[in-house]
Amino acid sequence: MNLEFNEDQRLLFETVDAAVGRGYQAGGRAEATDSELGWNAEVWNTLAELGLMGLAVSGDHGGVGAGSVELYATLEALGKHAAAEPLLDGVVLPSWLIAALGTEEQAKKLLPALAEGSTTIAFAHAEPGRSWGAAPTVTAAAAADGSVALSGVKSPVRQADQAGSFLVTALDGNTTRVYLVAADAPGVQRTEGRGADWSHAAQLEFSGTPATLLGTAGTDTTDILGTVFARARVAVLGEAVGLMETGLGKTVEYLKNRKQFGVPLSTFQALVHRAADLYARVELARSMALWATATVEAYDNGAEVDLGTAADDAFVFVGEAATEAAEEIVQLHGGIGMTYEAEVAHHAARLIAITESFGGLTAARRRAVGAETALSAPSALLDNAV
Repeated sequence: MNLEFNEDQRLLFETVDAAVGRGYQAGGRAEATDSELGWNAEVWNTLAELGLMGLAVSGDHGGVGAGSVELYATLEALGKHAAAEPLLDGVVLPSWLIAALGTEEQAKKLLPALAEGSTTIAFAHAEPGRSWGAAPTVTAAAAADGSVALSGVKSPVRQADQAGSFLVTALDGNTTRVYLVAADAPGVQRTEGRGADWSHAAQLEFSGTPATLLGTAGTDTTDILGTVFARARVAVLGEAVGLMETGLGKTVEYLKNRKQFGVPLSTFQALVHRAADLYARVELARSMALWATATVEAYDNGAEVDLGTAADDAFVFVGEAATEAAEEIVQLHGGIGMTYEAEVAHHAARLIAITESFGGLTAARRRAVGAETALSAPSALLDNAV
């Protein structure tokens, strides 16, 4: 298995890196998350012009139909600059759900708008006091005229304040289904808030809110949702690697320039060893993230792989590395690393937020330990016995 970018993928990474870097200078994430939009409008438009909103959308619906490695390269470049643009949450994940569950008519209506970057769709699945994998408490009730109304609470919902519509998981009898709800639909009460990384998030309360079923009533969503969540857990690792690499780089630079007792901090052997250990941890995390990405690519090409287990293994490994990186880059910066004005504080906050995304690290670790392959190291070759 090749765990390096090819020439085109490297060019994609460098292009996104340069484009995002122009919009995210020093303090860029703080400025973006403090804005009404919640991200950098100029960077968003640039990503749209580059066609990156359509990475996960097929060419039939206005996208480019790129693979998992291209998505990884893009998200790593975004992570390198701690960019706040909701490419994964607001565009890619909804694209996957619509393509997998939606009718052809729904796909033709929704996917082109996502691919051109003219709208985002917020995915509302998490609920207060409920685990990610639990059945939703939001319910869908059918009216006499055949319409559907949702009732219940979803929180947190990332970037819900700017979304044109929501994809909401709800219980229809004993079956979990996904429903499309317009952001301005009657019966939606939105309470604004912030995530652990200062990004915009909200609580959505539905009170008899009209909704449209995504797909058809006979579709079993269980496996599809599981596959989409596994893809998302792998995809977000690219952002984590970019965040860790830049956080480490800024920390090494700080150790070289900051003086104590008249000498640079980099002359203290204990601090140098901590930075060296963190470097090794980041590179191992990169390898694991790329292995999981290649596994997704193999799955898409028809290989018989356990996508869910691979996603959990990688998410746990990289998530633990992200936690360690967040702690180290803050601690090695001393007191300034705890301040909102310090860039590394935003890198650390986003890394911790990633470990809580799509069900979180604890749940992924529990599934990984319970899997049949828990005692087997992941193979670098997909056709190996282990």
